[in-house]
Amino acid sequence: MAAAAPAELLFTETMPPARQYDTWRDAVSSTHLAWDLPRRSESRFRGRIRRQALGAADIIHCVCDPCDGSRGRAEIAQSPEAAYGLLYIVGGRERIQQDESEITLRAGTFILWDSQRRIDFRVPGTLQKITLMLPQRMLESVLPNARDLTGIPVNAREGAGALFANHLRSLARQAAELPPGQHEPVLQATVALMATALETLVASAGADHRRKLMARISGHILKNLADPELTPERIADGLGLSLRQLHRVFGASGWTVERWIWQQRLLRCRQELDLGEKRPISQIAYRWGFSDAAHFSRAFREAFGSAPRDYRNRQKA
Repeated sequence: MAAAAPAELLFTETMPPARQYDTWRDAVSSTHLAWDLPRRSESRFRGRIRRQALGAADIIHCVCDPCDGSRGRAEIAQSPEAAYGLLYIVGGRERIQQDESEITLRAGTFILWDSQRRIDFRVPGTLQKITLMLPQRMLESVLPNARDLTGIPVNAREGAGALFANHLRSLARQAAELPPGQHEPVLQATVALMATALETLVASAGADHRRKLMARISGHILKNLADPELTPERIADGLGLSLRQLHRVFGASGWTVERWIWQQRLLRCRQELDLGEKRPISQIAYRWGFSDAAHFSRAFREAFGSAPRDYRNRQKA
């Protein structure tokens, strides 16, 4: 029988105090993808990391003192493959900010995060956590809407969440004892259980999550409404969403993204006409992202029942 693969271990307490924090900074980036942790004047730091490979995934058990860090464009560019991190809090707290929402995770909760989008973390006290890092393609093969489920805290104390949390804790302790030939089937079973836990337990939080996401999307559109190059592709890229996710979330409102942008631009133009704006109508149209005055005039008539010039004249009467 083939020998089990050894786990990678790090204990900063074995380092000289002057090197402990810098060693921790390097260790976080070598085990959890690239991160930017700020430098400190205080060098002493207690941290322990145990990483075990499980097929294409890594299981990382971490205990550490308070710290904080982020993954921005520079760190994201260093990742050779898109990954998901399933972060499970065993003890302590960790604040996570991704997609403009900040969430405090406490013991007995887990959350899915996306390596391709900016993320910030802050650990205010001693923390113990387990992270499962796996390729996005692997989770999406059994959970196609996985990206929609990022950023939602999941209760790991009951139901499928508790089953998955128990399984993950067992893996963190015993994965190093598995012979290499068992890594892949165990990983597949882990991913299947993880998908079940995410699908089952986010149902109640899903509606609120979609509302917040819709508010973020519409806010971004309104902020950039005057840009004639505002397209669904650019909106998705600017918000760190997939194009499919953008259309699905927006479609639930009964609008297409393009049609809603069009409607909001028309409303802004009408508002300026209501206020007695004296500039040429073509300039008003261009200001709000229209690139063809004749096209704008036809669209305005269809939406409000009269041409823009006639509408303005009536407001003056």
